[in-house]
Amino acid sequence: MAFPSQGVAPMSGGFSPAPQGGPPPGAQNCMNEFLPLRKEAERRAEVIKGLGKRKAPASEACKAIGAFAQAELKMIKYVRTNAKRCGIPEQAVEQMAGGHKNTAQMQAKVCNVAAQQQRGPAGPSLSEALGASTALPEAAPTRRGGGSTFDTINGNVLAR
Repeated sequence: MAFPSQGVAPMSGGFSPAPQGGPPPGAQNCMNEFLPLRKEAERRAEVIKGLGKRKAPASEACKAIGAFAQAELKMIKYVRTNAKRCGIPEQAVEQMAGGHKNTAQMQAKVCNVAAQQQRGPAGPSLSEALGASTALPEAAPTRRGGGSTFDTINGNVLAR
């Protein structure tokens, strides 16, 4: 079977571009305003990742998560305020708000751990309450006198 020499018959509207609403007017302004907020939040998220990798103390992580939460709130506020003007779907706004709830929960947990670490133990330890010494007893080497598994009351069964 050979291809037609004139090419293929034109398709009625098959490859015409689909009609799109396109970006709303001023979308570039929206991006220019939103981008620094997003970059700040991303930068603070990277700080948190770095703290996790180096196993930083909870107090340091608490501060970093708090700073990230503030950056996240600025983004959410901008998106909520400018959603209609910038053509941001409501689903994106709700998704960002849901992500912030998770951030707030994580911040509460980490900051609670940091507060507990700063306070130290809640009260005296059990050994202190009982008046026992916290020092370990000295380990003195003990020497067992030549017994084995096969020893009985009458001596070693295998030695007979």
